[in-house]
Amino acid sequence: MMVTHVLPYPPAAGNEIRIYKMLRWLRAQGYAMTLVIKPLGDEEVSNECISGLRGVVDNLYVFDNRVIPRPAGPNARTSALIDSDLDDARLSELQDGFCPAWFVDEIAAIAAAVRPDVVVSQYVFMSRILTLPECADTLRVIDAHDLFCRKQATVEQYGIKDYGLSLTDEQERKLLKRADAILAIQRVEQDEIEKLVPERKALLTSFDLDIHHAVPSRMVAGRVLIVASGNEFNVRGTQDFLSYTWPLVKARNPGAHLHVIGRVCREVWCDDPSVSLLGFVENLEREYEEAQVVVNPCRVGTGLKIKTIEALAWGKAHVAWPSAADGLRELGDVPVLIATNVVEFARDIASVLESDTRRQSLQLAAHAFIGEHFEAGNVYRSFAEAIDNCRLLETEEAHAE
Repeated sequence: MMVTHVLPYPPAAGNEIRIYKMLRWLRAQGYAMTLVIKPLGDEEVSNECISGLRGVVDNLYVFDNRVIPRPAGPNARTSALIDSDLDDARLSELQDGFCPAWFVDEIAAIAAAVRPDVVVSQYVFMSRILTLPECADTLRVIDAHDLFCRKQATVEQYGIKDYGLSLTDEQERKLLKRADAILAIQRVEQDEIEKLVPERKALLTSFDLDIHHAVPSRMVAGRVLIVASGNEFNVRGTQDFLSYTWPLVKARNPGAHLHVIGRVCREVWCDDPSVSLLGFVENLEREYEEAQVVVNPCRVGTGLKIKTIEALAWGKAHVAWPSAADGLRELGDVPVLIATNVVEFARDIASVLESDTRRQSLQLAAHAFIGEHFEAGNVYRSFAEAIDNCRLLETEEAHAE
């Protein structure tokens, strides 16, 4: 059973893609999947989302903050259990938006009915569900995605003084301790988790990718591509790129044209006719096929840079800031052109547009890198072993009885 605030279909942002791919892989391995979704705020779960998820889960439960099934309060069954392990008012307040008391009650009822062997909390802020008695005999897992105790230091590089979800080391440790196993998206964060909670298993579970072989004849000369969600870091990075970097690219390559895809388009502007802010597109595969260069304009961030490895899976020449290689450097030489200033960034893009030899060399290296490090069997091996060990232990206990 997996519980999340993220709507993983249609997968667009990095966390959506990660969750959807994980669900799809687990289902392909024969695991019976129950997915419970409660989005944040007033976000609506579309019929498209529900229809798309039906094919990868056995049971789907969707909740809506606008219609609370039963009133929370002093008479709620779980009210006495909520955060009794924390003694931290701020942590309780943060979790109220993700996993309020009424929702914990609903999870208890679902867990009692489904009787899962494994319960996965997407992000630490949904981890209240792991404290339920109905989950006591399961393998309790937190898919960390990010380390929020490292988030503030990272975002301050962008001038953000108060990141609302920042945690101290001790606060993150308290939440992580609720799990038996924690999924880390990159090796550096796996090491950090092992230091925070050495008494728990930290499993490296990055991101599975299929290698795509674009048809060479479909590539459009001079086409540059950005694919980005609408989070603050992507918005700032993309707007900076449009304002400062793209004019330099155009000065050197007048025939270049840029396609920007994703929710980031709602938040950025550009009056250059060579720039198309396309937002959602029906055929993202076509956009990747047509691009000569894919750009990651985000200067900062934590976790694995999913848009970077997705571009590499398409065998694309990729230009980015140093943060794009976070979580990848530990694996080996990263086939990405890394720029440290705007002039370098524009020059690297232009150099690929001008040289088929350089572009093709980067494409070959990209596919080799993804094939070696992001094949699904390797990505999920430690997680699958933990699940199988849990099932084996249950079998042994049943035989003993």
